[in-house]
Amino acid sequence: MHDFLLLSPHLLLTLGSLVLFCLGAFGRVRRGLYPATLLFTLAAGIMTLVAYPAAPADGAALAAFLDTGRLSAYFLPLLCGLGFTALLFLGPYAQRRGLDRDEELHALFLLALLGALLLAGGRSWLAFFLGLELLSLPLYVLIASRRDDGAGAEAAVKYFVLGAAASATLLFGIALVYAGSGTLDIAESMSRPDGAGTVLLGFGMILAGIGFKLSLAPFHLWAPDVYQGAPAPVAAFLASGVKAAVAAGLLRVVLFMGPQFWPAALPVLWACAAVTMLAANLAALQQTSLKRMLGYSSAAHMGYLLMGALSAAQAGPGPVMYYAAALALMDLGAFGALGLLTGDRMNADGETVGPDADDLVSLHGLGAARPWSAALLAVSLAALAGLPPTAGFTGKLLLLRAALLGGHGWLAGIGILASAISVFYYLRALSALYLKDGVQPYLPSRPAISGGVGIFLVILALLVLGLAPAPVMDAAAHLLQP
Repeated sequence: MHDFLLLSPHLLLTLGSLVLFCLGAFGRVRRGLYPATLLFTLAAGIMTLVAYPAAPADGAALAAFLDTGRLSAYFLPLLCGLGFTALLFLGPYAQRRGLDRDEELHALFLLALLGALLLAGGRSWLAFFLGLELLSLPLYVLIASRRDDGAGAEAAVKYFVLGAAASATLLFGIALVYAGSGTLDIAESMSRPDGAGTVLLGFGMILAGIGFKLSLAPFHLWAPDVYQGAPAPVAAFLASGVKAAVAAGLLRVVLFMGPQFWPAALPVLWACAAVTMLAANLAALQQTSLKRMLGYSSAAHMGYLLMGALSAAQAGPGPVMYYAAALALMDLGAFGALGLLTGDRMNADGETVGPDADDLVSLHGLGAARPWSAALLAVSLAALAGLPPTAGFTGKLLLLRAALLGGHGWLAGIGILASAISVFYYLRALSALYLKDGVQPYLPSRPAISGGVGIFLVILALLVLGLAPAPVMDAAAHLLQP
């Protein structure tokens, strides 16, 4: 019974995906697919709060597979919350574009969320890889779900080809780690001195796979292309849920990495963080597409996150855990707002056609025409820029403080410089949103009820996290306690 409770979130998402596939394939029930997806996601989130943290699993196989501690208790509800909020933005978008009649859209979303839970809550490399693949495969289809032009299919192919290469590299790295340590347990394999050379080589290949998913330089160039071609709400989950899940896996590896590995791993991670922060922000300066700009921005913020992860041993995991949640909300709000601001040009079937609201010129006047959706985009951009009193400001302060406590003063200086560069392109997007000049060929439709709820939840969370970070930091302070 105890093991069943620990698996209940995963089982609910699995059951939900099967039910949705069957309803669409045999029952031809269309209208109930979206509410059912919301219900299964909400139920899984509630069960993560009930089941975690908990005593280790009773079964030997399950105990070796799932982590039942406080790291899972933090990230699993967070991922379900991000998935639920992304669905709030996806529902009205799918209805306007005629995607709500596709049962696979909803079922694949639940499978992707299931993969995120396995990745963030797995304690073995097997769970890590299976979760990563289960998270990625449905996203290839979701990214290609836009049928009005070829951008979605092109983005999906790019993500698939590069993702397959990254997965192969990561899997071979896991094989080397197992060969050198004799175990698939993440904590044990990264702390045993036996076979350190083989394990270190494997970790380097694993880092390349993780770097692709986190869009760390030099593996970040796929992000702007994929985010631009994907439907805005799918890009929202890709930039929030996927990044939060992989960040949880990276944090688990860093926390349990033994001292024999740090002298070799530290320079590589330091260089990845520094190059990512500078290269991604400089590339974002040249973008006129907001989705491409946010793609580079998401990569740059992964550099900030890695800067905090390098100092987790000295400053604790709290800053990384806090910023993972804050960044996920910021990206979720930005891409979700773009989905809500997408126009209402209709085809003969009454479906929205044309690209998402993306070009900076197309945003002119929308701040006054659609104030609530524009407010979500404005608050999210301000948070990404690190402006007070948002969670982005508090999170960057915590990461910089952690870097200084860890002895990485130069890296903190690079982070401050990169943040200063980023303010320019965020403010440029904000000014475009509230400019009234230019001709707006169409106005976006008003947000549906679910979109309005999503706007309220994200803005509230960004402001509350920025003004009151103590609950998250207190929870993180007990992470490593028995």
